[in-house]
Amino acid sequence: MAARTGREKQVYKGSIRQVSFNNYFNCLKEIEKPVAGCVPINKATGEILLITSTSGDGWVLPKGGWEDDETQQEAAARETYEEAGARGKLSFIGIWDPKKTGISHATFIFFEMEVDKLEDKWPEMDVRDRQWFSYDDAIKILKKPFMRQVVEHCSLAPSNN
Repeated sequence: MAARTGREKQVYKGSIRQVSFNNYFNCLKEIEKPVAGCVPINKATGEILLITSTSGDGWVLPKGGWEDDETQQEAAARETYEEAGARGKLSFIGIWDPKKTGISHATFIFFEMEVDKLEDKWPEMDVRDRQWFSYDDAIKILKKPFMRQVVEHCSLAPSNN
């Protein structure tokens, strides 16, 4: 999988990016800024991999936009590789729209990634740190409420055990 930069391949209708939720909704959904992300986990240790935000706003989950030649899962896997150097098997967690996130310009689709490989070198290693956190510590350290909600829906959440 190659890292990507820019938005030239992303699909737009006017100024609105188009997102196909083909595997989940069988429809084309118009949203202003679609974002795909992952909760990278290590089931054996019960830990979650977080990365530093490039804006200096602490620890976050890997996420980013997806492009016209990839599925939401492929975009989430690519973003997680680019930002955290993690690879693994993905499973759908859920969708967080502006009503849930309070971020008016974006809708987020998140997957859980059961990490099976951490690369020693990855595209954003010079601008981001990565670190494993326990479930409880991840919930405490994530500043964005919707990211805490996403983590609360992953398989490591006490409500899922």
